[in-house]
Amino acid sequence: MAHAMYIIDELVLISKNACSIVSVSWISILIVGRIYDFHVAYISFIERTKSEEWLLEHCQDDHFFHKMAYHTDVCAMVVGNSIIWPSLYGINESMSKMKLCGFHDCSTLLGIVYNGGIPVMLCILLLYIVTPSFILPLLQRMYCVYCENTLMAKCSPNIRSASPRRHDAKYAMYYDVMDDVAADMHSGTKSRLV
Repeated sequence: MAHAMYIIDELVLISKNACSIVSVSWISILIVGRIYDFHVAYISFIERTKSEEWLLEHCQDDHFFHKMAYHTDVCAMVVGNSIIWPSLYGINESMSKMKLCGFHDCSTLLGIVYNGGIPVMLCILLLYIVTPSFILPLLQRMYCVYCENTLMAKCSPNIRSASPRRHDAKYAMYYDVMDDVAADMHSGTKSRLV
C-alpha cells in the first residue's frame, strides 16, 4: 500500500512538472513571437516612412498634387503614414498576427509534430526529461533520502541502514566503538566510553 502511494505521489509530481514546463514554454513562445513580430513591423514601418519622405515633400506641393490627379490616394497614404507613431504601428501589427502557438497556428503546429513522426516525439520527450523541472525533484528526493540515512546512522546506534559505511574513515571509529559497546552489553561487562 505504501509503495502504491509512493508511485501515485511521484506521478502527481511528474504531472505537475509537465504542466509547469508546458505552460512556461507556451508563454515564452507567445512572448518571443510577439517581440519578433513587433520588431519586424517597427523596422519595416520606419524604412517605409524614410523611403516616402521625398514623396511626402512633393505631395504638399499643389502643382505635383494636381499632376497626380488619378493617384491622390498615394499622397493620402503617405501623409497618413507620416503621422503614425512607429511603436504603435508595431504593436498593432504584432497583435494582429498573434497566434496561440507562437509563429504558427496550433493546427499547423500539430500537423508539423504529427508529420515529423517518432523523431519529433522523441525530441520533445527528451527535452522534457533533461529539463530542470524533471531532474531537480529527483535529485532533491535522492538528497533527502541520503540526509535521512546519514542522520539515522549518526544519531541512532541501534538502527542500522541497509548498507553501513564502515569503510569511510569518518564513521570507522563510531562504528567500532558502538560495536564494542554492543559486545560489552551482551557479555555483561561495563566499559567506559571516553
